[in-house]
Order: sequence, then C-alpha cells, then structure tokens
Amino acid sequence: MPDHASLRRDEAETRAALITVRQVHVELDLRRPESFTSATTISFDCTAPGATSFVDFCGTSLDELVLNGRPVAQPHWSGGRIRLEGLAARNELLVRGTMAYSSDGEGLHRHVDAADGEAYLYAMSFLDAAPRWFACFDQPDLKAPVGLDVLAPEHWSVVGNQPASSTAPGRWSIEPGHPLSSYFVTLAAGPWHRIDGGQHGRNAMGRPVGLTLHARASLAEQLEAEAEDILAVTRAGLDAYRRLFDSDYPFEDYAQVFVPDFNAGAMENPGCVVFREQFLGRGPVARRERARRAGTICHEMAHQWFGDLVTMRWWDELWLNESFAEYMGHRVSTEAAGYPLWTDFALERKQWGIDADLSPSTHPVAGNGAADAQAALANFDGISYAKGAAVLRQLATWMGDEAFLAGLREHFAAHAHGNATMADLLSAWRRQGVEGLDEWVEAWLATSGIDLVRVQADDRPRLLREGSRPHRLLLQVHPATASVPAAQPGVEHRIAVEGPLTPLPEAASGSLLLPDADGRGWVRTRPAVVGSGDPWSVPASTLAEPQARVALLGSLRDAWRHGEVPTGRALDLLLDHLPTETDQDLLAWCCGQVEQLCGSWSLPQDRAARRARAAALLEHGRAASEPGSDAHLTWTRALLQLTDSTDLLLGLLQIDGLATLAPDERWLAVRRAVTLGHDPSLVDQELARDDSSAGRLAAARARAQLPSVEAKRAAMELVLAPSQASTYQVQAAATGLFLPDQHELTAPLVAEWFARIGGTAAFRSGWALGAVVRTGYPFSHADRARLAAAQQALQDPGLDPTLERALRDGLALLERHHSALTGLDA
Repeated sequence: MPDHASLRRDEAETRAALITVRQVHVELDLRRPESFTSATTISFDCTAPGATSFVDFCGTSLDELVLNGRPVAQPHWSGGRIRLEGLAARNELLVRGTMAYSSDGEGLHRHVDAADGEAYLYAMSFLDAAPRWFACFDQPDLKAPVGLDVLAPEHWSVVGNQPASSTAPGRWSIEPGHPLSSYFVTLAAGPWHRIDGGQHGRNAMGRPVGLTLHARASLAEQLEAEAEDILAVTRAGLDAYRRLFDSDYPFEDYAQVFVPDFNAGAMENPGCVVFREQFLGRGPVARRERARRAGTICHEMAHQWFGDLVTMRWWDELWLNESFAEYMGHRVSTEAAGYPLWTDFALERKQWGIDADLSPSTHPVAGNGAADAQAALANFDGISYAKGAAVLRQLATWMGDEAFLAGLREHFAAHAHGNATMADLLSAWRRQGVEGLDEWVEAWLATSGIDLVRVQADDRPRLLREGSRPHRLLLQVHPATASVPAAQPGVEHRIAVEGPLTPLPEAASGSLLLPDADGRGWVRTRPAVVGSGDPWSVPASTLAEPQARVALLGSLRDAWRHGEVPTGRALDLLLDHLPTETDQDLLAWCCGQVEQLCGSWSLPQDRAARRARAAALLEHGRAASEPGSDAHLTWTRALLQLTDSTDLLLGLLQIDGLATLAPDERWLAVRRAVTLGHDPSLVDQELARDDSSAGRLAAARARAQLPSVEAKRAAMELVLAPSQASTYQVQAAATGLFLPDQHELTAPLVAEWFARIGGTAAFRSGWALGAVVRTGYPFSHADRARLAAAQQALQDPGLDPTLERALRDGLALLERHHSALTGLDA
C-alpha cells in the first residue's frame, strides 16, 4: 500500500490559492500484468512565481520528473507527494512512474476473471485514490480538462469520462472535455461485453447523448437480460432531470460499466458511471432488486449535476453531493422511472442513517470541519446519504417545490463546471424569496443526533418530544382491534411539534395513534393505543397503507434494539405478521429482522429454538407462494439462511426444473449446509459447478463458516495478518467468522480478534480498513468478557482513527445487544 499523507484542509486552501490547473494529459501502458506505467503532463499557472508546492503521486517508482523542460535529478518524493520548487507563472510538469495495480477497489483495480482468465481494469479515484494511477493536484477544487492515451492488449476496449477512440490496434485516445476534479477521473479497460443503447436526448453541447452498457464477457448473458430495463431507467432519468433542472445533460456520452470487486454501490464519474456488477444478478432478479438498481442509476445520474457539474470545495460539504443525489435519485425513480422507492427508503436507507445518527461517531449533515481527506471519508455514511436526503425532502415541502428547483437551477448555472459551497446554494434559494433558511440549517444540518417523539395516550393524548428540533409529522389514528374485517386507512392529522409537549386531537379509547405515519420525518417514534398504551397489540396487517405498516414495524425495531420490547416478543410479532404482508419490500425487510432476532439479537441458548420456529414459518410461506414470483424468492432466501435441516438444503440443491436455485441461492444453501456440519467437500463440488469470481468469493465465505477450529483459525489469520488475498476474500472470511449459531466454537477467538485488529492498519487502508471491522465484528458475543475485550482494544494510544471509529461504533452496538438481551430477555 503506498505511503500517502492525507491532504489537510489548510494545505488544500494554500495550494488552491497558488495553483490553477489548465490541462492534464495521462499516458498509460497497460500491457503488462504485473504493473503499469503512467506518464502525466500537467499544465498549470502559479500566482506567486518562485513559490514551492507539491503534486500527488503514489507510484512504486518515480522514473522521471521534468519541470518546465528541466529534468529534476534528485526529486523530493515522500508520503505520496513530490515537492515542486521555483515555480514559474506558467508551468508544465511531467511525472513518469511505475505503478501498482490494486486489489482493494481503489486506484487502478485489476481483476482476473475466474471464468476465462481475462483481466479487467477500472479506476476508482475517490476520495484520494487518483494518485495511485496518475500524478495530479488531488483536491476537489483544482478542476481541469483531462485527456488520456492508453496502450492496451489489442483485444481490449477502453471506456472513460469522454468517448474513447481506437487510433490503432491496442491504442486508445480520450480527448479532454469539461474540467474534472481528480476524484472522478476514471478509466475502464478490458475485453468488455458492450451493448450499444443508441442515442437519447441531447447534451449541453447540443449533441445526442450516446448510451452504452459494459460488463465482463462472462456476464454477457446477465447484461443482455437486464439491458432493456437499465436503458429504460436511464432514458427516463435523463428526461426527468432535464425537466426538473431545465438543463441538458452536462457532459458528452453516458456509459455505464458493471465491474467486479467494487467497494461502493456505484461511482458517479462524469460520462462513465461505474456500478458493482452484483446489480446484474446471477439468476432471477426480483422487482425490488430492479427498483434498487433503478434508484442507484438515478442517484448516480443526479451526481452529473450535484458533484460533477458543480463540485464542493472541500470534503466537509460532501452532503452537497450525496444528500441531493440520494433525495433526487429516490424521487426520480419513483416519479419517472416506474420504480417507487420511498417505502424501501424508509425501511433500509433511513434505518441505516438512524443507526449512524445514534452511534458515537454521529456528526452533522453539513459542515463537519473535516481537517483532512481521510477524516472526511470517515463521514461518508448514512448521515451524509439518508439523513441528508430525508431533511432535503422536508425542505422541498417546506419551501415549496417551485422555489426549491428554481434555486437549484440558478446554482447550476452560476457555478457550472466549477466549485461552490453551501453558502452559495443558500443564497440561490434566498433569491427565490425563501426565508428562515438560517434557522433551518441550524436545526437540521449543523447539529447531530435524532429526536424521539412518544405518544402519551391517556385521557389527554399528546406527543412528548425528547430533543430540540421542530417537526411537521403526519399522525394517523387507527382502530386498534384485530376484529376489523379488512385493513383500513387511518384518519390523518398534520401535527406541528414545536416544544416538548404537543396536544393531539381526541381519539376514541382503543385507537392506535401512529406518528410520522408517512415516514417523511427524521425522528424516532413510539406509537400508543388510547387507554391501554400498548401499540404492539395492534396487528400491523390492519393498517392499509404500506407506509403506515413501515412506521409501526420500524418503531418496533427501534424499541427492541433499545431494550424497550423483549426481543422474543418482537420475534413473535413479526412471525405473526409475515404471512399477511403483501408489500414485497416490507416482506423482505421483515425476513431480515427475523434473521437478526434469531441470531445476534438473541441469547445463545435461545437461538436454535427461535430458528426452528422461524424456519417452519418460512418453509410454509415458500410453499404457499407462486414459484418464480418475487415472494417465492424472498421466502426461499430467508429459509436458506435459517433452516437447520440439512436434508431440506440438499434436496433444494438437487431438484431440477422451475424451482432450481440460481447460483447465489445455491451458495446460500451450500454455506448453510456446511455450517450445520455437512461434508466440506460440498464447497468444492459447488465451486466446480460455479468456478466464477463470485463463486470463488462465496466459497471463501463458506470455508470460513465451517464448524471447525482449523477453519476458524484460518479465517482469523486471513482477517488479521497480511497476505496476498484481495480485500473481497478478506471480507468474505470476516463475514463467515463469528456466526450466531457457532457461539461456543468462536468464543475463544473473540479476545484475540480485539487484541490484534488494531494491527491491521499496518497493511490495510482506505475503505477496506473499516469495512473489515464492520463486516466481521463479533456481535454474537454480547457478554461482559467480550465487552471488556472490546473496551480494551480502544485503549491503544496508537490506534488508527478509521479503526478507532469503527471499533467505537461497534462497541456501542455491542453494548446495546448486551443491554437488550440481559435486561428484558434474561
């Protein structure tokens, strides 16, 4: 891993005041498998001739440095920076070096496809990974046009921010276009399977936008199967954004590349959006999975305006990118692309954000004051995405959609292909006549945490607010009886919550009072029943609207995770509700909650009995659903992860015809079977059947799940010691290490995991460093001894900040597990 000093904000401000980049040209030779060469020519101006600055470069060797025509014989190169002395008013810099391909999804990542042995490359430059494949002034406010010349094997193709042209066999050229920040310069090279989606709409240059899709050759069948849907969403999104922003697509063409081993869901590189290839599926793709993919497509497309066209000056205003793209992506997918997503947002994305807002590392949405780039990366979480999107949804309602969009249009026009701040955006809204923005910013963007609103349902019903923010909540009143013949819509009241006590309309005894019933607030809630006060006695199936059921069940989740409802009762309630749920998003979410309540959110001695109850219900639900339907797929996936019946698993692996399991579902069955003690050779047999890149990762996780000391020790070493394994192999092992139903087997390893995890910062960095902790944290061991070990791990004075944050958040959640399980469930 290159030694790369994280850029400090004060350093970035100094360099931005000194340097103006005019153009960047990169020459790459990708013909060798072991490394590549990169030669970057940067033309730039300096406001103070004679000054000293630095350029970022993280190669394995610096082979040539030429400044203004003069070779620098002994360059000062340290910490990923090359010192530049005696700058002129106008400068030209050449940096030539040898670079290492990455295996962690950052820099220029190289993946060899297990199916055919072909290599595929893609560049991930976010957040500060660009210097790992070309020299640059790596900060978001030094934008410049970027051109590339690429040498590659003759059977490869190349995709980039601008259209790539083949100038000769194995030679590709990408002409510079609009100014780009270094963090979203990209390249994809390999023998891609390409689908030409034709042209649609026009770009800001008045030309038609060319649409293309790309994936590994071994995934050609999946790409072909999903292309029609992907392109339909893409066209709908381009039309919607042109209408909403009154602005044509701001770049040239629109390529979408589905790549392996990707850390995030996708990356918004202008003109060349990169997605994780799991979005293509490896078998039946449920509508809810297509809906999530549509949301991601619309999210990344929103970034072409939020982030790419107008870019934040520094990373602490990352919300200007992510919160807006999250909000607009859900909105456009729902309103224009035919995939309603607000229920899924409330169930998954919003819960992600709430968990982040409850963690020790909570932070404001905006203006986090990140002192350096890596500190900013740590805040790239559910607050920046989901909380920001939720409060923007409120803002658009509060100020009115017309003013909201008019301000955005003015903002884009004023700062096109440049940089801007939150203050610039607020000024654009003020010019639309919007008042009270300073108070709104202080309440929702500048402070962290989330309020709790409880219904007190006695003779004078009222809301009790624990917190300080004003809220506008939809209150629904439902008859609280299981004898209602059919689900009924609730009586609705709009409630302004301004203080600690808010009177509510009178309601009949037995009525359920459900706050934030449409999920538009950013608030935790507790409903109540007038008279009894117990909302959990009301079957969620009696609520007609899916959003109301989301509100009730989401509140239940929050309650059992905070020890207010025994986890055993929460499981009972969900198992009672599952057979009645018709909304597929909510059905899948409920199955996921059941899995948690049978796993780490249950005492070790209760887990087997809970799994047995749940598996029986899941098997019945699967049998009652139509084979091939989304519901059948949801029931099947949940069953494969909870059943203790090896016979059932092996039977499902052997059947043919309509019910045959797809590759990913087969691996669920294989993993569960070997976890239960079936012959480990089943993993090798399945890998022979599915010797793909995805299959090899699934096999790595399956081997980590084997119920033997040797398997667990091997997984531990893969997680805690340096090796040649890719980040994805390490995460697969981490995920399979501490399983809830292997509690006794893995208990002796927990203390060692905590004692050694801090040392992984010596050989792991970036996304992977914290991700391995989050995927492998031993939540299934929520007892005093392991809490002590977790606390001890945080006492290391030299602990890497990224690791410290992940471990501190993990400890807080482990303590919540312990409290919930040793309190009400004891």
